[in-house]
Amino acid sequence: MEFALIAFPFFGLIMGCIELAIVLFAGVSLDLATAKVSRELRTGLATKATTPAVFITKVCNEMAWLGADCTSKLRVDVRTFTNFQMVTKAPEVIVDGEFVNMQYTVGGSSQIQLVRVYYTWPVFSPLLKPGFGTLSGGETVLSSIIVFRNEPF
Repeated sequence: MEFALIAFPFFGLIMGCIELAIVLFAGVSLDLATAKVSRELRTGLATKATTPAVFITKVCNEMAWLGADCTSKLRVDVRTFTNFQMVTKAPEVIVDGEFVNMQYTVGGSSQIQLVRVYYTWPVFSPLLKPGFGTLSGGETVLSSIIVFRNEPF
């Protein structure tokens, strides 16, 4: 009888812990993939002719465990600045639960780059949904942000 009383909260807590671990793993994977692919921007291997779709595909290739729908759920925002103080004035790209103002501007030699990568992730546990910021579709957003100065190429 006692187990019947605590079974639902117990299994809910276990499922929430498992889901949180998977979300954290996905976030770390996104950070590592973004850092690796952004290295091509930093070194000049990715030129201004590189499209956002190519960048997204490369990030998704680094996170192959996510499956085929990665490219449809990934958004990228790349901006170029002349100094690091301007980076703090970059506009928000998620407004009222929607992606807006996305850009893809690859800078030249020694310019400052802001790379923001966003992945929409479904949250199943109702106890975790309030803790994560959600989009209008009820999904949360995992993000990876990197700021660097391009190498003199």
